[in-house]
Amino acid sequence: MSERLTTSGGPLPRPDADFGYLFRLAHQRFRALLDSELEDLGLSAQDYGILSVFGTRPELSTSELARISQVTRQTMHTSVLSLEAAGLVERSARNQRVVIVRPTKRGRECLETAKPRVRAVEHAALADLSREDERSVRAWLASLVAMTSPVKAKAGRKEKS
Repeated sequence: MSERLTTSGGPLPRPDADFGYLFRLAHQRFRALLDSELEDLGLSAQDYGILSVFGTRPELSTSELARISQVTRQTMHTSVLSLEAAGLVERSARNQRVVIVRPTKRGRECLETAKPRVRAVEHAALADLSREDERSVRAWLASLVAMTSPVKAKAGRKEKS
């Protein structure tokens, strides 16, 4: 993996370390790099993730945003309030129970400025992979996201061809 992505000042974990541990460290490092790249825009990786959802939908309820982002409604509410205070989203009540969130002009502009920075971090993470390997990693990650139930322990592993 790219030196930029893995260099954090401490000793690197061994490749044969527990998979969950490696996965968590990789996620934390990737998120820290995103946070660093977005900091001067006043965005965190989480803020970017929320704003990026609006790339395909002009407005969403807080509950829909929470479901898409896989966080609780309370967590999303807090994030939306922070984004609203920064002038990046606006809220309006559809009724007493549903609050609609949409990006402001400033929020859309901020998202457009952030996209190339996020792509640069992604590129750094994937720099040592061939296009075919990158497609495999992306497909594997998508399959992890799609897992809906815990996997039962199996005696053996799937054989690689």
